[in-house]
Amino acid sequence: MPGQRPQVRVDVIAKWKELSAPLANRVVGRITGDIIRSETRDAESDLANLVADAQLAATSADDRGGAQIALMNPGGVRADLTYASSSGGEGPGEITYAEAFAVQPFAGSLVSLDLTGAQIEQILKEQFNDSGTRAPTLMLGVSKGLTYSFSRSAPVGDRIDPASVKLNGEVLKPDATYRVTANTFLAAGGDGFTTFAKGTDLVGGGDDIDALTDYLTTNSPVAPPGTDRVTELP
Repeated sequence: MPGQRPQVRVDVIAKWKELSAPLANRVVGRITGDIIRSETRDAESDLANLVADAQLAATSADDRGGAQIALMNPGGVRADLTYASSSGGEGPGEITYAEAFAVQPFAGSLVSLDLTGAQIEQILKEQFNDSGTRAPTLMLGVSKGLTYSFSRSAPVGDRIDPASVKLNGEVLKPDATYRVTANTFLAAGGDGFTTFAKGTDLVGGGDDIDALTDYLTTNSPVAPPGTDRVTELP
């Protein structure tokens, strides 16, 4: 009867929640402290950097994409990883699959592609946008080894210092080609990062959630990666 349908839905949801509990509550790794996103998305964050590190680790092998760099859009990082226990019953510092999935709940895939040093610099410039069509600043998570400096006081198109954009301490060469990993949303030019769509030699990777959980498992205990990859200048 119509009056019974809401209760039927509740019962079905409860049943599936019960059945999925073993997977959801499975511990996939440990952390040494809170790993936090930037809620305003306009600053470098530990968690976006961690996700980028995980994606680089998942795609750096030659047969997995050969990536040298990974970049992560801040809007795709949806929850923090906290040291305190959750309702899953795990111990302090333990991260469950459900907690990791809450960070990246979109079931996205990874893709590695060729970009020139000049294109990577342009993507970093696209973090700043005064068109009014999106947030003025969207700071990408950057994988370990990629560093750069920027100034919010400079004109929008000139906020990145080209000489500061380095990979493992070496300035990116404008005409050189680098392998970069991102999720498919970002790689297609999402959130106004249109230069990504100019990438070539695309190689599909695995799921973003698998990259994150594998990284947590392999590197436990994982410490917050820090927010010293991006330097803000006056």
